[in-house]
Amino acid sequence: MSAMFRPPIAISSAIGWSQVFGFRQGKDPFFARVRAEQLATINRYVPFNVTLMMINVLALLWSLRGIAASEFLLGWGAVMGALALLWTLRFSQVRRRGAAAEVSQHYFWAISAEVAAFGVCWSALTIHLLPSAEVDAQALLVLLSLMVMGACGFATAVMPVCGIAMVLVIGIGAVASVPAASPLGSGMVILTFISFGVVIVRGVVVTSFTMMSRMRTQTELGERTEVVRLLLNEFEANGSDWLIEVDVEGRLTHVSPRLSDVARRPRAELLGQPLLGLLGDERRGEARNSVKALTNTFLARRAFRDITIPVLVADETRWWALSGTPKTDAAGQFAGYRGVGRDVTEIRRSHERIVQLARFDPLTGLANRALFREAMEDALLRAVRTRKSCALLFIDLDRFKAVNDTLGHAAGDRLLRSVAERLRNAVGGGATIARLGGDEFAVMLPEAAPRRADHVARAVVAALAQPFDIEGQLVTIGGSVGFALGPADGASVDRLLKSADLALYEVKSNGRGAACRYVPEIRERAEERRALEVDLGMALERGQLALAFQPVVEAADEHIVGFEALLRWTHPVLGKIPPDKFIPVAEDTGLIVPIGHWVIREACAWAAKWPRHIRIAVNLSPAQIDDPLLLEVVAQALADNGLEPARLELEITESLFLNEKVSTIERLAALKALGVRFALDDFGTGYSALGYLHKAAFSRIKIDRSFVSRALQPNGEASAIIQAIVSLAHSLDMATTAEGTETREEFELCRSLGCEQVQGYLFGRPMPPEEATALVAGVLVEA
Repeated sequence: MSAMFRPPIAISSAIGWSQVFGFRQGKDPFFARVRAEQLATINRYVPFNVTLMMINVLALLWSLRGIAASEFLLGWGAVMGALALLWTLRFSQVRRRGAAAEVSQHYFWAISAEVAAFGVCWSALTIHLLPSAEVDAQALLVLLSLMVMGACGFATAVMPVCGIAMVLVIGIGAVASVPAASPLGSGMVILTFISFGVVIVRGVVVTSFTMMSRMRTQTELGERTEVVRLLLNEFEANGSDWLIEVDVEGRLTHVSPRLSDVARRPRAELLGQPLLGLLGDERRGEARNSVKALTNTFLARRAFRDITIPVLVADETRWWALSGTPKTDAAGQFAGYRGVGRDVTEIRRSHERIVQLARFDPLTGLANRALFREAMEDALLRAVRTRKSCALLFIDLDRFKAVNDTLGHAAGDRLLRSVAERLRNAVGGGATIARLGGDEFAVMLPEAAPRRADHVARAVVAALAQPFDIEGQLVTIGGSVGFALGPADGASVDRLLKSADLALYEVKSNGRGAACRYVPEIRERAEERRALEVDLGMALERGQLALAFQPVVEAADEHIVGFEALLRWTHPVLGKIPPDKFIPVAEDTGLIVPIGHWVIREACAWAAKWPRHIRIAVNLSPAQIDDPLLLEVVAQALADNGLEPARLELEITESLFLNEKVSTIERLAALKALGVRFALDDFGTGYSALGYLHKAAFSRIKIDRSFVSRALQPNGEASAIIQAIVSLAHSLDMATTAEGTETREEFELCRSLGCEQVQGYLFGRPMPPEEATALVAGVLVEA
């Protein structure tokens, strides 16, 4: 069979094409029921079809009088009448006795033969009359043949063999009987018969397929229903869930032993009890919504699935998930619900714990990053709608890492929990407090005016400045706060986050331990810094960096004993960028490492051109000390230029020793092994401690310019500090250099206090390499 007759819906594999056409059905009871249904469908419309047939037969006989022989017409009409009478009597018999549930193949084919006889009878009429009839009579017979084909096809739509047989017999008889000379004998008329016949045949086949498929589905559904009934009985007896039935009033009409157990009440007490009467006292939030949903579903008489409701069981609120479908009585009227229930209390508690972990920080109990972002979105939307500000506070603990490293992670965790508690007390209600990660916290204040945001920010700073008692030990950390107001400082979450972050960066840049509100100038400075970072990243390869050398002189005879290499950057647009502006950028971005490599190689290359008693000093930042390639770069620079290691002095600051890294001491020892010298820069301004002066075997201490510039003041405090540093250095066999010496008076005082060397504008400003080289060679070069 071609794709044209493919069934519109899937049919069970037990039904094949041969069975659809009535063959190879065997003794399967299913096909006996199919044959009964086919014959019942045809018999159901016998009165209408027979009446219409006899009207058309009588009208046709009347129309053909005088055209055909009376004997033929009477005989043909008698056969038609006999068929009509036979079918009418059988219809009455079936109506009186009722339709058979099953029909044998023999009876099925007998009825099929009766129906086929009608087609043969009609074909005999056209074969007898068409060849000799006039054109108008031929047209009438051809038109009636098409009508009969369609009518028979519809009447036998569920019996493919009958429908196909009649279409073929009537159609072939009519087409074959039209004389060749007749206008009705054209190919178009033949094509019309064929097309119409194909449509009728396809309709009959599809209808039969549909009917058999429906019956097969109903049969299988009945079998499955029986299996389900047996399984439900087993489920109700042994399952962890339970069946539930209620009447139209919502009263329990079926209570299984399992339901009685979970409700902890006798079965007799539960029968007739309203289901909603079991509900617990929980009526807020989700519980209220679920109870309302169940009530509305009952009233609407709709099916429901997994509605979770609170139930009071022995003074404990349990949660049941109920599913049900409406049931009807014999008259088709609503009779209540039938469904299933299960106790989901433990599942619900597990879900709540998972939600807690997904939305809250497990250590502090504060909101996590995801929940805080949702709170920000809601606060911003409300601020835009009400035209009132909301405030976002970023909080960073200032010295948490030091506590975590010295006291351990357990102490650090306790400190974070204490910080969370102080934040709750300082911020108050109506706000969302979150731990974003590590030692970073944030606060979202909905509908917060600038004054309140500033007050809360200062309260947070004050709260975090107080010492914390961690395992009996007082710990002081402090905190910095940057805050921004939405939507003025950011109408989107990301924009507001960026503004608060910039405000926090501003606080940390200015010394920490304070609160700062975002202003547009902060963003401008940040953008300027970002542009500076980009330009600095390309400055080295574009040749914009250069070295300047400032002389270091011997205090005793004022002759030059060395130079300090100072980095300079000439921007093509901005001109000369001060070192205190771009050096911090280089250190923060890590650019100081490749730039530092270049500085070491360049400084050594120029020092190699100077007399052997002139040394070169190069500053190293903590980031450079962490560079694993530093030792290799220094060694290679000395070797490439033939420079004696003792002529290279590396200047480092006290901040290098804050973290007490073993790798730092090891790298300094390796550099010392090369023969280079170390100088401690800016001594006395940072975290001075005598313990680390031996760690790098310093050969020189540089006294910061802040002491030199105040040495001549009347109180004498700065000069006393200088004298103390000199005494300390001499006791440790170290030399001293006084930085920032700008006047003869300052120089004379430093020399009198015992400083071996001085450095400052009095003896020379930083100069280009060529000028420094000429200076030590005894040639004066004009600037």
